[in-house]
Amino acid sequence: MPGLRLVLLMLVAIVVAFGGGAWSAQALLARFEGQGVIAIGPWRADRMTGSPAADPYSRARSARDGNLTLGLGEGLAFRAATDSEGRPLRADCTYRVEGPIPLARLYTLTAYRPDGQLALPRQSDRPGVLVSSRLMRDDANAAPIVASAVAQPGNWLSLPGDGGPVVLALSLYDTPASSSAGTDRLALPTIDRAGCTGRG
Repeated sequence: MPGLRLVLLMLVAIVVAFGGGAWSAQALLARFEGQGVIAIGPWRADRMTGSPAADPYSRARSARDGNLTLGLGEGLAFRAATDSEGRPLRADCTYRVEGPIPLARLYTLTAYRPDGQLALPRQSDRPGVLVSSRLMRDDANAAPIVASAVAQPGNWLSLPGDGGPVVLALSLYDTPASSSAGTDRLALPTIDRAGCTGRG
C-alpha cells in the first residue's frame, strides 16, 4: 500500500506545515512590538498602527485583536501589561495610576484582557471606562486614578477581580503626542500596585 502511505505522509506534512506556521505567526505577534513603538515606563504605543504605513505585524495584531485603531491625526493609544516595577497586571489587584497625562482634548482609561476583549466589571453599574472630562481633580489639577475590583473613593476604574491578566489602555484623543515631534519629552503616569486580594 505505497499509495496510502504517501497520502498519509502528505497529510502529516500539511498538518505540520499549517500548525507550525500558525504557531510561529502567533509567537511572533506576541513578542514583536512593531517598528514605530514608543515605550515610556510600562506604557507602549505603536504610532503607526492606524496609518497606511503600518508594518504587517501591527496590522495583523490589530486584525487578530479586533481593535479599532486611532489614525495618526486622531490620537495615540498606550497600553500597559505590567506595573511600574515590571509585574504583570492582574484583575484581583489594586493599582494607583498617578502622574502626568500628555496634553489631549480628551483621554480615556480602560481595562482589557490580553486578547483585546474589554475586562468588564462583574456588576454593570461599576465604572469600566474612565473619561477625562468626568474625573475628579485635586487642588493641583491632578486626577489620580485607582484601578481595583474593590470600590474606591475618587476616580475608580473597576476591575473584574477574577485574578486573570489585564492590560490598561490610556487613549489620548486629538493630541500633539501623536506626531513624532510630540513624543520627544513625553511623560506618562506610573502604575503602582497597592495590594492584591488573591495569591501572589
